[in-house]
Amino acid sequence: MTRHGNRPLLFLDVDGPLLPFGDDPQRDLAGTASNSHLARLNPQIGPRLAALPCVLAWATTWEEEANIELAPRLGLPQLPVVNWPEPSAAHEREDQWFGLH
Repeated sequence: MTRHGNRPLLFLDVDGPLLPFGDDPQRDLAGTASNSHLARLNPQIGPRLAALPCVLAWATTWEEEANIELAPRLGLPQLPVVNWPEPSAAHEREDQWFGLH
């Protein structure tokens, strides 16, 4: 048994899921961060994520920056971070071929 018991992991991505692309005219931006990306973050998501019966971990290219910029705005504690390996030249060519980022 781990320190988290038998709870499943939930890997959190940022761009898209937590920071939606585009503008939402119904979103109230009063008092939000000056950074346009962070202004799209909905702080109400934090308590909902924290209430899930799982272990949260950042799985994003934001890496540790997610703990610095996003966790406090969401009311989340510092979360574990997935460290992405540097892609090989072959993987870079394959991603470019398929139009991936």
